[in-house]
Amino acid sequence: MNFSSLQSSVQKFGMNQALKYLEKDPETNIPKLMNLVDKVMPEGWYGSQRKVIREQIDEKGVWYDYILKLYDLDADVRQTVFKNFIFNASLNGSTKQEELSEKYNCNIPWTVLLDPTSACNLHCTGCWAAEYGHQLNLSLDDIDSIIRQ
Repeated sequence: MNFSSLQSSVQKFGMNQALKYLEKDPETNIPKLMNLVDKVMPEGWYGSQRKVIREQIDEKGVWYDYILKLYDLDADVRQTVFKNFIFNASLNGSTKQEELSEKYNCNIPWTVLLDPTSACNLHCTGCWAAEYGHQLNLSLDDIDSIIRQ
């Protein structure tokens, strides 16, 4: 087993243990887990992200409420959301993002916002989809091309 595989295995194990701990009592254990993360992580490691998370926990902000609402979901769905967001996107994804940014000398976004259609009649506050009529649609081929680019 090479170092990268070992590191990935340790991260997955740690993630699974943390998620099991949170399942017992999320409101009590989220702040405790964040305290542990702050103590064991190297100085500066995801510092700005941890600061924002810490602020949300301390203030019981909107994102904290969102996290707690995830506990209304099926446990398997919730575990998948957490693993994809924390492990795949944040931990592994940010490393990959930095590597590719350096390799291609360009900004690699954390996420891509894509509106495949404007065919909506809801007029939700803050949404622009219905403002452009109902004829603007991207084909699956166009979406595939955009993502690949």
